[in-house]
Amino acid sequence: MLNLKINTKLCVGLAFCGVLASVTLYGCKSDQNPAAAPTSAGPTTQSVDFALFGPPPKKSGVQLWSENCARCHNMRPPEEFSGAQWEAIVHEMRLRANLSGEEQREIVKFLQASR
Repeated sequence: MLNLKINTKLCVGLAFCGVLASVTLYGCKSDQNPAAAPTSAGPTTQSVDFALFGPPPKKSGVQLWSENCARCHNMRPPEEFSGAQWEAIVHEMRLRANLSGEEQREIVKFLQASR
């Protein structure tokens, strides 16, 4: 009787480990065939980072401006500089604020429209 209980626990434990290993390995699988060469010249539209949660929601220029520029600066009114000046300022600050090109364009578009 004791031997049957040990065998049952062992089988259940091994089955659980097998399921756990299968789930873990399934999460690591790739849908791309490594032998196949990419057919498009551009980058893929979906990054590996977004595979689980999807792409982050797109933020408006005013959201990006208030979230990024206010971290280090007092908020400047959009009328303080011309559209060309804002373009140069935001371009200069892009690397420091770790902004993407799309975020930079959205901020500049907001600042130029708010003048």
